[in-house]
Order: sequence, then C-alpha cells, then structure tokens
Amino acid sequence: MSDIKVAAYPVKRGLMFKCGVLVGVLGVLAFAKPGYSAVNAVAGLANPMENIGTGARAMGMGSAYVGVADDATALLWNPAGLADLKNTELEWDSNLWLAGIVQETALLGLPLGSLGGLGASINYINFGTLAGYDANGNQTGNYSANEYGFDLGWGMDVLSGLSCGVTLKGNMQSIGSTNYSDLAVDLGALWSPFPDLRVGLAYTNLGTTINGYAEDSGLRPGLSYCLHLSDDNQLLLAGSAAWEPLGVSSLQAGAEDRIYQLLSLRIGYEHDLADTQIQGVSGLTAGLGVLVAGINLDYAYLPFGDLGAVNWITLGYKFE
Repeated sequence: MSDIKVAAYPVKRGLMFKCGVLVGVLGVLAFAKPGYSAVNAVAGLANPMENIGTGARAMGMGSAYVGVADDATALLWNPAGLADLKNTELEWDSNLWLAGIVQETALLGLPLGSLGGLGASINYINFGTLAGYDANGNQTGNYSANEYGFDLGWGMDVLSGLSCGVTLKGNMQSIGSTNYSDLAVDLGALWSPFPDLRVGLAYTNLGTTINGYAEDSGLRPGLSYCLHLSDDNQLLLAGSAAWEPLGVSSLQAGAEDRIYQLLSLRIGYEHDLADTQIQGVSGLTAGLGVLVAGINLDYAYLPFGDLGAVNWITLGYKFE
C-alpha cells in the first residue's frame, strides 16, 4: 500500500538516522527491482503521512474516500465535502502505525449554513527514538523525531449539486536539534449528478519544498454510490485512484454496510501500481463502527504483510 511511504522523511546532510520503521520500509525499497523507479522515488519525498488522510472509517474502506467525504474528515480527503456538513462534529483519531509510530489527530467540523462548512484539525506524530550516525558510519547518539501540524479548510456549494473546497496545511518537523517547516494546500471538488451518486476529485499536498525535498503530492479521483437495500440497511460502494507523479500510484475500492444506523461493517482493498516486494497479506482493509446517541466509535485494521499491521481508532461526536 502506498501508505508505507512514512520512510520518506527529510534528514540533514551528513547524518543517517535509523529506527524500526525505517529499517522495515527501507528493506522493502532495498529488495525492490531497480526498474521500479516509482517505488524508489518515494524515499526522496517529504511529508508522506500528510497525503494519506485520516479516520478509521475511510481506512476501513481501503482509503476509497475522496468520493465519499461526508463528515469532518473531508478536511483531509476532499475539502469540498465540508459543504455538506449538517451537524457540528468533534473527532479524535489515533493511528497506531508500524514500529511504534503514533499519530494523533483532533478534528472539528462546523456547518455554516449558506456559507458551506468549516473544518479544522491539529495533529501530532511521534516517530520515536532514532540512532544517529556520522558520514563514516560511527554512532553519534540517539535523536527524537516529531511532527506537529494544523489544517484549516472550507467547502461551499458553487452550483446545484457541485461543491468546491480548499484546505491549508502547516507542519513543523523536528529531528534532533534540526527543525523544518512548510505550508501546503489541498484542493477538492464534489459533484452529485443525481441522488446517492457522488463524484469527487482532489489534489493533495501541493506546497513548498522542505530542505530540497518535494512534497508527496497526488491527484485523487473517486466516486461513491449508496444502495438503499431497506429502510434499515444502506450499502455504500466507493472507488478511487491516487496518481502520485513522484511516488507510488494506486487504486482503491471499499464498501460500508450500515445496519439500523447503529452498526457499520467495512471492507476495502488498495492495489499499488508498482511492485513494493512486500511479502504476506497486504492491501486488504477491514473495519467496523458503532453509533449510539451521536457518539461513534470506529476501528480499522490494515495489514502490511511482513512489516506488521496498522490499527486505526476513531472516537467522535455529532451535536444535534
């Protein structure tokens, strides 16, 4: 899956940093065939984790969410979806990544009536402790690596059935005593030609370079369709693609079966368009969600073969 691009983190020239996730992911790159330049190019990109969205619901559906984007997480998938917010939403996402990396995100979704909808988030990533080496391979001590960020987005209807949105993103990365900062934007559009069908398009992580490294950006088209199987059972089908000029492009598909507006069962699959050489089960995703009295608890499981697995947990509340 393209989400393993966490290895692409800018480092200061003359130093080498290692940690568990870098060993695992760089191992994938090392065993990749030389012809797969798209895979190897990933190591030269900045902010890869800012290009994977957030939320256990979306992750459980295989990241096929750009054509769904109907809640506060639209801020980081397709900001045009913020135009459709009906309730004020608060959400906390915990991403338990590979090799002990932890990402925490707090989101707010705020409907503005005829002015559309507003989204905001703050996030923190702890990459753990890294071993530092000089140019000769001698160990120089341990370093910590962290990232802090914010996102502010707005979506609004521009025509009947068509909405557009933009998200401003800021990040500060800290590796030892060295700090990097940058700004980027996400742009998105959503079109609903008739009820239950949504077509989305987003360009994510378009921004400044970081110490000479280009942002990990990409174009994401997608669509979704809701089947009303009964009054108490809706099946949401979604598909999308991610074209990353300097990274690993991929295709996504997902489904969500919502029963009695109480229980949601989710499944998805993401197929990389380059051979990452990962052994074991990868690409499949699964999740479930429970909604009671406006409180939703969602969980998603993402296997990465011999690299391990990712667990994603979301706790949210929708105000009436």
